[in-house]
Formats: sequence, structure tokens, C-alpha cells
Amino acid sequence: KIKLIENRIPAKIEFWDKKKYKVTRKIKTFFKPWKSYPRLKAETEIVFENYNGGDFIDIGAYHGFYSFLLSPKAKKLDKFINCEPDMEAQNDLNENLDILGNVFKNIKFSIITDPISNGEDVEIIDTAYGHPVFLNPDNFPTENRLNKKIKSTTIDSLVKKLSLNPKFIKIDVEGAELNVLKGMTKTLNNFRPLIMIEKHPTLLPKNLTIDQINNFLVDQNYILFKKISKEDVAINELWAHKGNLEQN
Repeated sequence: KIKLIENRIPAKIEFWDKKKYKVTRKIKTFFKPWKSYPRLKAETEIVFENYNGGDFIDIGAYHGFYSFLLSPKAKKLDKFINCEPDMEAQNDLNENLDILGNVFKNIKFSIITDPISNGEDVEIIDTAYGHPVFLNPDNFPTENRLNKKIKSTTIDSLVKKLSLNPKFIKIDVEGAELNVLKGMTKTLNNFRPLIMIEKHPTLLPKNLTIDQINNFLVDQNYILFKKISKEDVAINELWAHKGNLEQN
């Protein structure tokens, strides 16, 4: 109960635009690793610098940090879509976006709880890092599976249904990167959003490689725009459409 009370105590916190906003003490704790851990700090600085407003889709939103990061640069009536199928994360995500929505009233925040993939059935598969992956289970050991099939949603279908004009998409899906990308080919070609992708070499299905993910993006006329970080468990990069770079 004490923690719940502390989470609701008002506090002014500096966001990445160097301005202070009235949120809660909970958000100050929430921000701490992103402001102190070198890899996360570098990621926030690069991403914030390269987002210039527009609809944002967060695939693997977890507790919604990227919405906090990018909100100060959003434009009036921009839509922020937070995709998070992990039920254990959804309560915090809802609570955090309620707090954020009270600060940035001109942004439309939404939560999508369906798994994001290529539109096929997926299963929840446990990973060693505390976050599940939602994938076709054929290439995973039986003991990691929860044996519950769920119909996945594609980004292409969300963009059409919600009338989105995405300018920035973040992908952090614990090894399901390629299936997510395959479900957004129309979005990549029609809207050319900037992509922040976190690739997980140790979580990929056994028949998939990092090169295949890269080659898929290249086939969609994307190029590696900025390297953010590279570690054994995660590779973070910004990818941009060639057409956008040529215009600039």
C-alpha cells in the first residue's frame, strides 16, 4: 500500500526535451535506468533526436517508456499506439499511459493487446529474459510452450483500421522480428516510417539468422541509418527508407 501511495505522489520530472512535467514519483523511478545506464542513455538520445513528430507505433511497448520519450516532440492529434500482448505488463502500461495522457492531452494514446506478427496463429513461448515471445512454435522446444494458440494481428491491418500515418515504429519482440516485419510490408512501402529495431540473436528461431532480418529490410528499400548498440543479447539499430534519405 505504501508503494502504491508513493507511485501517485505528484513530482516534476525532466523529460528528454529538458523540460519538467508534473507526473508522479513512479515515473522518476521508471526513468532512472534510461538516464543512467550507458546503453539505454545512448538509445534514448539517438531516438529522441531522430523523431520529428507523427504517428508512433510501439511494438513490444512493455510499460510504455517510448511514449514518454517521444511525447514532447509529438504534434497535435498524433496517435501513439502501444502494442503489448504480455498480460503481466498491461496494468503498468495502462497506469503509465493514464499519467502521460494527463500531461499531453493532445496526443491520442491507445493500447493493443493482440500479438503483433504476420497474421498467423502464434503461441506464447517463455524466454530466459523475463519477457515472452509470440511466435509460431514449430522451431521451439515443447517445454517452453504454453500450448495456447492466439490469432496475431499485423501492423498493416492496424494502420488501415486506425487510419494511421506512422512516422516512427519501434520493434522489440524477443526474437519475432522477421514475422512482425512481414506483417508490415505495405506500411513500410506506403508510409516509409523510421524503424528502431532491437534484434535478439540468442532468441531467434533455429532456422533464422540476423542476416535474413537485414535482407528483408533491404528488400523493402531500407538501409541501416544509425547503429545504436551491439551486445550478445541485443542489437539496436535505426533503419530508414532510402526515399526519405534522398529527399533530405
